[in-house]
Amino acid sequence: MPPPPSVPSISPSHSQAPDASAQRRQSPSPQRVLDWDGLRHMRGQACKTTGLPPRRQMAPRDEPNTIHEVGESSHQAELMAQLQQVTQDLQGTHQSLQQCQAIVEDTSMTALEILTSHLTLLDQVKALDTDTRAWRVAVEDRMRMTWGQIVLAAFWRQVALMRERWVRMREVVRDGAVRVIEGVSMLSLEARMVALAIVLATIVIVMACLPYFLR
Repeated sequence: MPPPPSVPSISPSHSQAPDASAQRRQSPSPQRVLDWDGLRHMRGQACKTTGLPPRRQMAPRDEPNTIHEVGESSHQAELMAQLQQVTQDLQGTHQSLQQCQAIVEDTSMTALEILTSHLTLLDQVKALDTDTRAWRVAVEDRMRMTWGQIVLAAFWRQVALMRERWVRMREVVRDGAVRVIEGVSMLSLEARMVALAIVLATIVIVMACLPYFLR
């Protein structure tokens, strides 16, 4: 009678694998199983069997982020929040830049108006300077005349006036004498003598009054 078939011995690592897979199927939320857990367990069993000292434990790996119901990690949610904040900051910066641009345009217009006013004022100052120079030249020309020249000009002016008066007086006297002579020629000798006396008296009176008219 042949011996019964030997039952293969199930190592703890093999027995834990189906249990882990069954638990993973039964669990409502899937969890990631680290690949290196079984290898570390096998190394521990080997150390117990061979009696070798345990190896230096390596640094644990970073566990993956937990999965949310919406399908994104918390890190992604944080990145989205930061992105929204940066977007808002950029919008605020854009508005600030627009305000600054408007202020710069207003400042440029004000500076242009000030420059235009300044140029207009310079033109007015130049025109005033030209008028001032002309007035100064005229004043200097008048001041160059000495007192002697002023007195001489006034004297010749008075001489011209006296000459005009003398010419007028001579014409009047000549006309009067002609009329008197014509009237006397028609009179008798006695009347002529009286008329001559009147004419001589008139001449004397005029000569006496001549200095008064010459003043």
